[in-house]
Amino acid sequence: MKNLFTKHFLLFGMMLILVSACNFSSKTKEKKGTTSSGQEAYVEVETFDAVKIKDQIVETIRQMPSEKEIVDLLNEAGASYIFDLTVPSEQGEKMMTKADQSFGLGLYSFDLLYASVYNRGDVVAEITDVSEQLIDNLGLREELISSKNYLGRIKQNAGNKDSLDYLVTQDMNHFHQQMAEGDQPDVYALSVIGSNVEALYVLSQTTLLASNNAKMLQIMNQQTERVKLVFTLLELMSGDDNIKPYYEQFKPVVTIFEENQNITETELAEIGPLMEAVRKSILK
Repeated sequence: MKNLFTKHFLLFGMMLILVSACNFSSKTKEKKGTTSSGQEAYVEVETFDAVKIKDQIVETIRQMPSEKEIVDLLNEAGASYIFDLTVPSEQGEKMMTKADQSFGLGLYSFDLLYASVYNRGDVVAEITDVSEQLIDNLGLREELISSKNYLGRIKQNAGNKDSLDYLVTQDMNHFHQQMAEGDQPDVYALSVIGSNVEALYVLSQTTLLASNNAKMLQIMNQQTERVKLVFTLLELMSGDDNIKPYYEQFKPVVTIFEENQNITETELAEIGPLMEAVRKSILK
């Protein structure tokens, strides 16, 4: 019986992918050289179109637990802030593709939450600079910066913990509102995947490193719904061949959470390396 739900869940995922292949793609013409008569030859190819699944993306994200919950719980459990677990600011310059930049925007958004809750104003200032550059690269300045300029205000208040917490929370709310209404659901999906991968990575590594991790294991045991919804987003986006490898990589994580009602040291020893591998792939 313990495998029954997992099998049904994965079967549903496979059905979803088949439906996606049929309904969530568009046809474009791809040049294939010239014919013997000198005319240009083209063939029709299927391309993944995230706009067609925008409603599913937005609804899935709406159900996602807040990433800030993990940071707050770690802080309440007495876990130390570990700077080495965050993404280096210089990594942002290496994010060249739209997918890399979208993932990066999410990774840095969690690190911003992490730093603000632990009152690391110095880190906050660095992350806001990187995030603003990624937003520019993705063509989202008007939606995410110009209207409220939360990032600028966050940097100005980096030394004020109360203001910092408020502004970072408002920035995240603004991000979700604007992206849910915008026309780049692929960026929205990948950024939320990125922020939750970073959240699960930081949680798992912090728990592995702790000498007394009972409270942190309790936090890990609260992440089943988050893991399932990240997997759902990856399923929805797996029609894009560039994203499908991450979907495949994340499958074992889902299986562990679905097959074990209680995450113990044994399961943690599997989850930690799996999350590290997924994150490393994203940061390739």
